[in-house]
Amino acid sequence: MRFFRYLSLVVVLVLGVSLAAHAGDVEKEYRQAKTRYQKLLNSPKKQLYRENWVKVRDLFLAVKTAYPDHPHAADSLYMAAKTTEGLYRISLVDSDAQDAAAYYEALADQFPQNTLADDALFLAGSIDEEILGNYSAAYARFAQIVDRYPDGDMVTKARLKLKELASFAPSRADAVAEKSPVMPRQGSGAAELTGIRFWSNPGYTRIVIDLNSPAQYISNLLKTKGKDGAGPRLYVDLINTRIAPGVSEAIDVNDGLLQQIRTGRPAENTVRVVLDLLSLKDFKIFPLEDPSRIVIDVEADRATEITAQKPALSTLPSAGKDGIAGILEKAPEDTPLKVQIPQVVPGNALRRIVIDAGHGGKDPGAIGPSGVFEKDVVLDLAKALKAKLEKDLGCDVLLTRDNDTYIPLEERTAIANKVGADLFISLHANASPSGRAYGIETYYLNFSKNDKAAALAARENGTSLKEVGDLELILFDLMANAKINESSRLAAEIQNSLVDGLSQSYSRIKDLGVRQGPFYVLLGATMPSVLVETAFISNKTEESRLTNSKYRDKTVTAISAGVRNYASALKMIASK
Repeated sequence: MRFFRYLSLVVVLVLGVSLAAHAGDVEKEYRQAKTRYQKLLNSPKKQLYRENWVKVRDLFLAVKTAYPDHPHAADSLYMAAKTTEGLYRISLVDSDAQDAAAYYEALADQFPQNTLADDALFLAGSIDEEILGNYSAAYARFAQIVDRYPDGDMVTKARLKLKELASFAPSRADAVAEKSPVMPRQGSGAAELTGIRFWSNPGYTRIVIDLNSPAQYISNLLKTKGKDGAGPRLYVDLINTRIAPGVSEAIDVNDGLLQQIRTGRPAENTVRVVLDLLSLKDFKIFPLEDPSRIVIDVEADRATEITAQKPALSTLPSAGKDGIAGILEKAPEDTPLKVQIPQVVPGNALRRIVIDAGHGGKDPGAIGPSGVFEKDVVLDLAKALKAKLEKDLGCDVLLTRDNDTYIPLEERTAIANKVGADLFISLHANASPSGRAYGIETYYLNFSKNDKAAALAARENGTSLKEVGDLELILFDLMANAKINESSRLAAEIQNSLVDGLSQSYSRIKDLGVRQGPFYVLLGATMPSVLVETAFISNKTEESRLTNSKYRDKTVTAISAGVRNYASALKMIASK
């Protein structure tokens, strides 16, 4: 009997030590996640990057998954929801708000007796009501609080919400329908990966994943080399997505930075795109719409000489009709195309300029009161500016399009990078809901809180105003920072020249100044780049001027003079 009592005591002691160690692990991991969360809240700079929010969220989810029966499991799920909601406040992407609401509701479903359950339901309902505008879902969540937690501290607030949303009460049939737990949504219909494109540039490579509809994605970076000695790997998991027939499983790049791009299926409804890298300093991932695609920019941690296979730019015309296509096709088939950014040389500051006529093809841009399309007038301006710059500066000038062709925004700066341009100038015609608005303004890439700049960027980007906010998550494109000051100086020279030159011949030339804006068309440029809003096509007077050849001639003369002034400044700097 003594032996069995002793054995029982030993078992109890061992179990006690084991449980104490287990509890210590939970406390440690949960505390670490909370510390990372607090550091994120204390750093406005870190908050601008999506991956920082996702990493903290995943830390909380890992605690919940590893210790599902521990009290901190509910706490961790609550904090994962709170972190995802914080991400939405920065990104303004609806899917982030939907995920936050789903995590809150999952807490209430999986831990109904927890004191946080009614709080989580209320927060989920608030997201549905205030952010997503899903009033019926919000009503249902508030009703659950009243039904499940009549003595809870959220019941009074929930009853007030039910009165406010009474008109959205569900029918009797809906009210008694069986309810199942909700986790972050996978999307209503499967998206399809239709192709992968890439552009190799000195020091960085741009990859574009083409989709037939928007897809939720998760990215992850494996920095350390594996047993096989492979370099870092960056992969993107596309949720609820399938691969279209004909998409290659592996694309060889071998540009000194990116070895290859692979596709696979780690799960039934997930497509994984893997980038096998030789080195990596930084990367950015952001989605674009119309058409749907995901852009990945990867930057090398050392200088690289690009010797990539020449990618196919499907929107380019044939070499016989287009200068850029001709340059890209000059490289012999047995010698990979080498690209290097031209260095500023005294007496020859500018060697090649790329002029981008905004919009084109299926994208008409803004439409004037008389039915004039922005895409048409800026194409005429681009052609005239090409001729003028070649005459005035004696440099090589190329157009991203010389006919009514649609070119995706991310492809335009990729073209300029590929041909080693020294300057990139995108021409546009402004528009405003008020037909009275008029004037000239010139933009360079930056992230401004100015509402007018954001609204203009939304129109030029072909996105909503909310989606423009998501650009702040990536802060600046990899190649933008080094060229911000030069771009602002180029913008100032062009703006001043336009206002001064046109004021000599026309009345009511309004100087709207040089501004900053989050324009997709300027992302990724490795050279000074600007976007020029030459006039308001929505204004009858300025629409008429844009269709007048004399006005266009004076406009391109002024822009050419601004570029020449900028070039002169470059020569003076280079000679010192």
